[in-house]
Amino acid sequence: MNDLSSKKANDLVILFSGGADSVLMLKIATDIGRIPLAVMVDYGQLHYKELDFAKKFLEKNDIENMTISITGYNVNSGLTGNGIKGTYEGVSPYNVPGRNSIFLSIAAGIAESRGISEVWIGANQADYDHLFPDCTQEYIGRMSKVFEISGSKPIKIYAPLLGHSKDLITLLLKSYNINPEEIYSGYGNL
Repeated sequence: MNDLSSKKANDLVILFSGGADSVLMLKIATDIGRIPLAVMVDYGQLHYKELDFAKKFLEKNDIENMTISITGYNVNSGLTGNGIKGTYEGVSPYNVPGRNSIFLSIAAGIAESRGISEVWIGANQADYDHLFPDCTQEYIGRMSKVFEISGSKPIKIYAPLLGHSKDLITLLLKSYNINPEEIYSGYGNL
């Protein structure tokens, strides 16, 4: 796809980390004929390696992408700052305060600026099971309502993998012949 004049416009923004969830969403999107823009976020995560894996995967699959860098977001968590797991009570030991709200705001802004009306995020059953409050059906639904009224046009937020277990996600990736060596998760074996 070197001829930019023949390339179709993106019709979907996917928050992309290079992990199993975002890779599966990308494969589903392209299989149903969507043209995603993959948005990666460098938010000071200690597992920066995920961005390297993500970029390689996207380049290999010729997916348009961009990386947004957030500097100065110096919050302590299991994935940022001091890296101490379990900093906050009642949530996952890996919880990063405000992370998905920030990511969705960035993705919705990019979508609005490009005339795109959908953003996909990879929340799934494992996120619910492991107490990530910003990955639940209620959160996704309410954030979608916010982005329906917060810009010049409504932006819908979808989490196509909600309710899917990690085992099912892994099986679906196998059905797409995705090499596990191409995927990286900053959560380890969570």
